[in-house]
Amino acid sequence: MNDPSQMLKVRIKALKDETSNLMEEIVRYVSDGNTNECLRSLGILENTLKKTYELVDSLYDRIDVLERKVNELNQEVNRLKDQIKYTKFFSDYHDWAKTFMQLLIEKLGGIDHWNKVETGLNYIDRNEPIKAKESECLNQLKNLLNKDENKDIGLDFTDIKFILEVRDTSNVMFHKNKQTSRDAEMKLNVETLPDDLKVYKPPLKKAFKAINRWRS
Repeated sequence: MNDPSQMLKVRIKALKDETSNLMEEIVRYVSDGNTNECLRSLGILENTLKKTYELVDSLYDRIDVLERKVNELNQEVNRLKDQIKYTKFFSDYHDWAKTFMQLLIEKLGGIDHWNKVETGLNYIDRNEPIKAKESECLNQLKNLLNKDENKDIGLDFTDIKFILEVRDTSNVMFHKNKQTSRDAEMKLNVETLPDDLKVYKPPLKKAFKAINRWRS
């Protein structure tokens, strides 16, 4: 009898039986012309109906609480799904973004040149002036990306920034992935991503194209 659902069934049956008995009494008192007893039974019926409304209200409250809990659980499940997708995405493409950047830095003339490019990009993002040497290295990168042999790849500064975000995402919890660049590129082409990750897809596709060309 401690089962809440069973207790609820018992309460509903008791109210149903009480209401049915009262209705029979009222019909009988009306037939007999017994006004006083009829009014008394109507008062009891009113009280019984009030209890019924209170029971229904309590049920609605419980349903509201249950729906809220279910919605919270669904949101948590969706959040965990997205988190797993994020982790797997950066696990799959972190190393390839790193490989692309190594090749790009080499073509740019080394880490010193790249450091000036990165500093220049950071200051541009903050709408602050950059130094002449930083501007020179940025132009050097722009010319490299726009070379006839690279123009069809379509890389620009925005693509580089997104690729850097993939490279710089923490790799502590990522497993070492043994997939080839071809496998990773094919996977990227068919992979369905959460909206927040879709911005990385075009830059990564360009990065794979550059890796394949610059490594050949």
